[in-house]
Amino acid sequence: MSGVMSPGPTAFGPLVRLATRGLLNRRRSLGVVVLAAAPPFVAAILAFSGRLGDERAVALDIFTALVLALVVPLVGLVLGTAVLGAAIDDGTIVYVLVKPVPRRVPVLAAMLVAAVATAALAVPSAVLTGFLVLGGTAPGLLAGMALGSLLAAVLYAVVFVTLSVFTGRALLVGLGYVLVWEGLATTILAGTRILSVREYALAVVGALGGPGTVAAGGVDVRAALLLAAAALGGAVLLGAWRLARFEVSEAG
Repeated sequence: MSGVMSPGPTAFGPLVRLATRGLLNRRRSLGVVVLAAAPPFVAAILAFSGRLGDERAVALDIFTALVLALVVPLVGLVLGTAVLGAAIDDGTIVYVLVKPVPRRVPVLAAMLVAAVATAALAVPSAVLTGFLVLGGTAPGLLAGMALGSLLAAVLYAVVFVTLSVFTGRALLVGLGYVLVWEGLATTILAGTRILSVREYALAVVGALGGPGTVAAGGVDVRAALLLAAAALGGAVLLGAWRLARFEVSEAG
């Protein structure tokens, strides 16, 4: 009926608040805060001990090995699979699905909450780590680390929310992806880097950090941004598609 507002926009706010409360109330969400604090802690130890050597190299090593390889994907995995997956596992998703709300709305709300929460931990971790090592000597590299971690945080969170809609073992599957694909396959097989979130983030770091910032053979920054946008859009569409076909009997 014309003039009647769709329930989607009016329901989005309450669903975001509900997802946020559910995320904050989970114990494992507290663990990711400790995880995010690890890189700055390592950087602080190195900075105060005076054993830095090449500051840019040290900053990049910590960023690549700790922030991008561990903190961002694991925080995105924990938060992304918890924000909606937990409601599916315990059956409380039923109370959302029976409402006259388009199925895409809960997915988008969950993705927004997971992406913001992941970025809120990952980006400060990356920036503080870089600042402790670099100080104000390399603003371009520091900006690249910030934007690279932001890009990775949003992508990981959204992809893992979608994964949680497809399987109840999203945490295990996601961990396998982070360790096997991102950690092993892209290191051994250079051709697989075009499908790596970590490589997209490194492309941004290289573009802003200047020539020689990252090793040659990675993904071009323009291709990285296009592929990241495609991955983001694909994850949103797949998540909404799956929940639209989710049967109430599947929950619980």
